[in-house]
Amino acid sequence: MSVGSSGSAAGLSLYSEMAFPAITVHMDTLNPAIVDIAPEGLSLSCIATGQQLGLNEPQDRFQGPLAIHLDLVQQETPITVTGTLEGTAIRQCVRCLTDFSDPLVVSLYAEFLRQPDELVKTAMDQGRRAPRRAAQPVDPVEEAEEEDEVYLYQGDYLDLAPMIREQVILAVPMQPLCREDCLGLCPQCGQNLNDRRCACPPAQGPSPFRVLRGRQSKGGNA
Repeated sequence: MSVGSSGSAAGLSLYSEMAFPAITVHMDTLNPAIVDIAPEGLSLSCIATGQQLGLNEPQDRFQGPLAIHLDLVQQETPITVTGTLEGTAIRQCVRCLTDFSDPLVVSLYAEFLRQPDELVKTAMDQGRRAPRRAAQPVDPVEEAEEEDEVYLYQGDYLDLAPMIREQVILAVPMQPLCREDCLGLCPQCGQNLNDRRCACPPAQGPSPFRVLRGRQSKGGNA
């Protein structure tokens, strides 16, 4: 089932195969109540802009909204969240420095654990290393806390936007290319070689004979 609740937060639109967008809902869709996660699970679908998800850095650019679908399952602990985020990212090619559209499909996975209360945390923190996240889970899940997909929550609601934001950032390629055979820029005049060839002579690589002649010349002048 798909759930949306009213509130004063920025509006989103419910994703539907019949119409896109269809029904106006709110960012509360990504802030579901724990009690709404029934034994058979809870499905959430919406669209959001990068800005609504907190993706505000200059490199975080998107063409249109991002479609999000999540399935939440709660069987004791933890709450497991799986799903996908789809859209189109605008990236800069590392070779030719031009912007290009990059289809974005991110597989989402996270486990949410309830944050221990202050008394439990105080006892756990004694003689222990500083946790990677803001709070440390109890001993049975200490090992799982080392995994990046483990998140902690407080109260009666989950905040899913930070998890989605983090996993979108982790999905950014280290060396984005507009195409695999991108020719890049001419190192002499800066012409984009994907558009046309320039009149610059081919770049000459270092010659081992030139290096040898240079060493001999230095030796003769000594």
